[in-house]
Amino acid sequence: MNQPAPPTLISLTRVWWMLPGVGLIVLLTGAVIRSLAISGWAGGLSILPSIGAFALVVGLVLVSWQRLPSWSAHIVALVFAWVWIVQQVGPLLDERLVSWRDRAVELIIRISGWVRVLASGGRGEDIVLFVVALAFLCWWLVYATVWAVFRQQRPWLLIVANAAVFLVNYTYVLPKPDTEALVLIASALLLLVYHHVMQRRLVWETRQMSYPDLLPLRAMWAATVVGVVLIACTALLPADIPTDRAAQTWEMLRSPFRIARAAWEDAFSTINAPPGAGSISFTARVAPLGGSRAPGFDLVMTVRSSRPEYWRAVAFDRYDGSGWSNTTGELARSALGVATAEQARTPLAAGETLPLTERRARQLITQTITLAQERNDDLIVFGGAPLQLSLPTRVEHLVVRDENGRVAPVYDDVSLITALTPLWAETTYTVTVLASVADVQSLRQAGRDYPTWVRERYLQLPDTLPARVRAEAARVIAAADAEAPYDQAVAIQDYLRRLTYSEDIPPPPANVDLVDWFLFEQRSGYCDYFASAMVVMLRSIGVPARWVRGYASGDFDPDQGVYIVRENVAHSWPEVYFPGIGWERFEPTAASYTSLPQRPLQPIFGAEDEGVASSVGGAGLDPGRFEELDDNSIASSAIGGSATSSSLNNPPARSGGTPVGWLLVMLAIPLSISLILFGWQWWLRHELRGLRLAAAAYAEMAWLARLAGLEQQLSETPQEYAQRLAGILPEHAATIRGIATAYTTERYRRGVAVRVPAEADRRMLQQALWRYAAQHGLQRIWLSLRKPMA
Repeated sequence: MNQPAPPTLISLTRVWWMLPGVGLIVLLTGAVIRSLAISGWAGGLSILPSIGAFALVVGLVLVSWQRLPSWSAHIVALVFAWVWIVQQVGPLLDERLVSWRDRAVELIIRISGWVRVLASGGRGEDIVLFVVALAFLCWWLVYATVWAVFRQQRPWLLIVANAAVFLVNYTYVLPKPDTEALVLIASALLLLVYHHVMQRRLVWETRQMSYPDLLPLRAMWAATVVGVVLIACTALLPADIPTDRAAQTWEMLRSPFRIARAAWEDAFSTINAPPGAGSISFTARVAPLGGSRAPGFDLVMTVRSSRPEYWRAVAFDRYDGSGWSNTTGELARSALGVATAEQARTPLAAGETLPLTERRARQLITQTITLAQERNDDLIVFGGAPLQLSLPTRVEHLVVRDENGRVAPVYDDVSLITALTPLWAETTYTVTVLASVADVQSLRQAGRDYPTWVRERYLQLPDTLPARVRAEAARVIAAADAEAPYDQAVAIQDYLRRLTYSEDIPPPPANVDLVDWFLFEQRSGYCDYFASAMVVMLRSIGVPARWVRGYASGDFDPDQGVYIVRENVAHSWPEVYFPGIGWERFEPTAASYTSLPQRPLQPIFGAEDEGVASSVGGAGLDPGRFEELDDNSIASSAIGGSATSSSLNNPPARSGGTPVGWLLVMLAIPLSISLILFGWQWWLRHELRGLRLAAAAYAEMAWLARLAGLEQQLSETPQEYAQRLAGILPEHAATIRGIATAYTTERYRRGVAVRVPAEADRRMLQQALWRYAAQHGLQRIWLSLRKPMA
């Protein structure tokens, strides 16, 4: 039993009382920092734990320095943060910068240039500044959490901030840091319990009330037990909800995250996709070329199709020497004058037709995709040129302005398609595509009359491309005596297939062109490097090509009649443009899971029958409608006619729950309430253990009264408090006054007999306080709901 500590001992016991809070802060912020450190967004994130540890030490020292004003403490903390972060980031900078001063100046210069680039509408490409930004974020989370808990005694805001950072990272990172998520939730709840108990302790010591030993630890133990019980009960609830309601809620929740993500990607456009993200997440606008990769073997989807295809997810157009970026959405955003690339995507109703113009040498086929896991990027994958989809979608395609300033859509340049409804595991959707049946003769005769948008986008190369890459491409073409673009593409494809395929390669060196490094130094790699090399070499000789990410065909299962697509066939490949025909796939990667495209030498009878390919286009979209709309209406409304019914299969709707599920709900709710009440009674008895009868009765009455909103004020004596309670509950006035009298007699008049009201009367008082709390709680909720209506 703890008695109120004398004033001279309070400072000595303060460290002991802080220890549980420090431990919980370490768990809370540590879960966030670890999830960022293992995310793989960039190299160098391993410094984040040391940043957080030093921030914890600095925060505890400054918090304990009571005489230091808040503003002075924050300035000191900021100075320490800058000094320590510069020191930790040093290995990521040029090795010639050996002194701390040189590194600090280098970072200041980089930050100034980065700010100027963003202010002018450009995109940041310095990955070191991304690491610095995350380091400052981690420092602030740890330091501010320590300050909020021990100095301000208001931890709510910082708990929410830690949870928000973790949630944003958790949304996009693969694999998911589930263990860190559980640690975060548990430590946040226990930190709130700790904060509440410490506040009560301060009140008790102010009133010179005694309290049990190790009260914070015992309170947190009780909260842990109750939390485990609630989690176990909620696990029995049915998880199925209606699809339309889930879609609305999901879209509402992630809308601000999409806008924030677009701004973040503009600021740090060279961040990596995390390990594993290549298998079920492709929506990042930047795809850097990196070191070794280790794809998993989990099932991604099954595809029912009449012919094998490569299943495309995203097409990239711009190469910068270190990787690829997808600028289609940014160009559309600029042309339409909207805020983000996502807003510039064209909405497409289920069954609506894309008005493709390149239909020559194409065949209509239908592909049915069944997902084996949730796609958190909501990407629609398909093989060929998409024409109709069974889901409402948004299409990211090129939008340009003509000579008269009118908006002109280019539907033959689609970079990606996203679903408007969440793509859960077991979701099934169908895509009608125009699959290529082009023959070698037609491709050779396609010529070089490329549209303007093709020449402007798909012949781009950085000025820093080494000359020997262009020379090597010219040498390969000359050796094959290839004149037509098709023959040139085949020659480069065959040349690259002689290089070694390897997924275990070293990280590429900094400040070099990675295609040049792959061709002349490394001489081995995986699909990202083979496809990049072919696209760059073709562009260097004037043949337009693009870099595409998705999946290889997978394994055909004859029993089910579907293609089995797993994470280990996540793939990238080049596509070459042929006038009048469109994009054609090539395969420079000689790996076990890849396949060369099969093309007949001459046209097959009926293969170029455009009537078949265009028969579904009569009720499609009218490109001319863009000229009749202003920029805002283009970005906010569906283009084309009304959505028509389609023979395409809609995804299965999720049921609203089974009778067994609702029975479990009916059983779980009263069981949860009973367990909560039982746990509260057990905890209260445990906390009152060791108190004398009168003190225990008074403490129990005060706890229940506080739940009813009748907390004892600091200025009230026990008798004054009892008088106020008796006025509110007059039928129990005698019991209330009797408990207060017994408590004051027991505490201040030693040796005098104490008479505590009977246990039956005290139980009736407890029930009255419970009823009062329930009634007035419902009244407060009702009044808060009526205020907006008034």
